[in-house]
This record gives sequence, C-alpha cells and structure tokens, in this order.
Amino acid sequence: TKADPHTGELLFFSYSKEEPYLRFGVVGPDGVLRLLRAVPLPGPRLPHAMAFTTNYVILNDFPLFWRPDLLESGIHYPRFHRDLPSRFAVVRRDGTGDVQWFEADPTYVLHFVNAYEDGDEIVLDGFHQGCPLPSAKGAASLEEAAFRGIALDNLQTLLHRWRFDLRTGRTTEEHLSERNTEFGTMHPAFATRPNRYVYAPTGEPGRFLFNGLGKHDLVAGTETASSFGSGVFGSETMFAPRPGATDEDDGYLVTFTIDMEADASYCVVLDPADISAGPVCRLRLPERISSGTLAVWASREELAGASMLV
Repeated sequence: TKADPHTGELLFFSYSKEEPYLRFGVVGPDGVLRLLRAVPLPGPRLPHAMAFTTNYVILNDFPLFWRPDLLESGIHYPRFHRDLPSRFAVVRRDGTGDVQWFEADPTYVLHFVNAYEDGDEIVLDGFHQGCPLPSAKGAASLEEAAFRGIALDNLQTLLHRWRFDLRTGRTTEEHLSERNTEFGTMHPAFATRPNRYVYAPTGEPGRFLFNGLGKHDLVAGTETASSFGSGVFGSETMFAPRPGATDEDDGYLVTFTIDMEADASYCVVLDPADISAGPVCRLRLPERISSGTLAVWASREELAGASMLV
C-alpha cells in the first residue's frame, strides 16, 4: 500500500497465482473502495512495491518469478530470467485509459523512493539490483543462506532512476549512486514532487543488517554516510518533519538501533542536515529488540482521531 499525503487516498496492488495476476485499487479518505481494476500479466509474478505520481501509479513485471514448470507441481522456486526485460506498467489513478508499458534493463526492485511527473515524462527513483538471486554457497543452513543472500552488497542494490516518456514510450535509466543502500526514505510532503534528498541505510557486508545511514543529494550528485558503530545495527530510518519547517531536510531522522555488544536497543534521532554529526538524542529502550527493517512515522495530528483496530 501507498498513502498519498496530498489526497488522503490509499493506493494498493494485489497479486495472485490465478488470473487476474495483478490488480490495482484505490481507497478514498473515507475508507471506501473507489477503484479496483486488473492489470494484464503473462503469468504469476512477484511484485514487492509500487510507486505513484499525481495522476498515475507505476506497477511492475520484473523477470524474477517462480519457474512455471515447477509451479504446476506446487513447487515455488524462483528464477531470475536475465534474458527478459523489466517491464513497468503506468496506469491512471482514476482507472481510465489503457495501461502503458515500458521496458528497461532486467533487474528486481524491492523498494521505490518517489515518482513524479516532469512534462511528458514520469521520473521514478528506486533501488536497482545488479544480482537479484546471489549465490550463498558455503552457508551452513537455508536460513543462513537466505540471510546472506539478501545482504545489500550481494544483491548489489544501487539508487537508480528510470524516466518513462509517455509520448514516445521510450525508457532511459541511470544509477544515481555507486554505494549499496536500500529502504530509502524522504520528506513525506515531497511525494509526487521532485525531491532532493534520499536517506537510506548502508549494509553490513555479507549480512542482511543495516550498519549505518547514507544521505543522497540528488541535485548536487553527492552523498554522505554515517556509521552506527561497531556491532550496532539499525532499522529503516524515517523522516519526521519539524513543525513549521519549509526546507526539505529540516526535521528529524528517527530509527531504532540494536547494540549487540551492550545487549541494548535505542531510539536514535539524527539531524537530516548533518547525519555525520551523529545522534542528537539516544533513548534507551527497556529491552533489546530484534533488528528490524520497515518502519513508519506518524505525527500527533495524523494519529488524532484515528481508529486503532486490534
């Protein structure tokens, strides 16, 4: 799911092993389903994320999916089909018009950061994988193999940009960084608009653990990084805007860290304008928590009156 902070709509997709293999929907701010439409695919796929602009959603058909011959026997064995292109479906959010498909270099993407319209083009930023199914030979168990296999350096995750020309149907693309990062976040108010900064964890070599935080400046083409420290690992880092702020990096970066050597966990707050300065606040949690991945930030105003269902 993706929430549009400007309209209050909830955008989502669902996928299946039976037709229709992919569907896209919209839930209004009132909680009522407004749209549900099928998006044609040649077979079962494994989409993990989507993106949206003011008028469109971007869905995908990546060449990493279950082997059809084994799936018929109930065996779910993924294969990366390097001879097939990545395909992106651009669909109008109001459900009108045809699906427009764009082809790009073969890859897999776990997470997109932002998308926006630039004249006749859609700009999409996300994390391109150079090796979607890396080998984990030498691992002592399937669990260890999986843990190593999705390490950022093994997946070769790089911040990447695709541009889709709605008039010509042409795709152009480029890496925006050569540093392995993923789980990128940004100032939420800049969704569907050109954003300058992306904040994304860096990975522990050979392990699916986040050992620090990187800041990508997409305008200057520069980046900085800050380490959490030896034996300390974090989660996805969320941007909390400072009340009344107007600058894109005026706010707080909030994450949880796990100190394996001290057997302790902290809520850590950093200054987005200078992540290299280290935490401006560290709050020790009552107990050590597990190393996490996804996170969310909600302001007091957003939580006020919300219905909490347990």
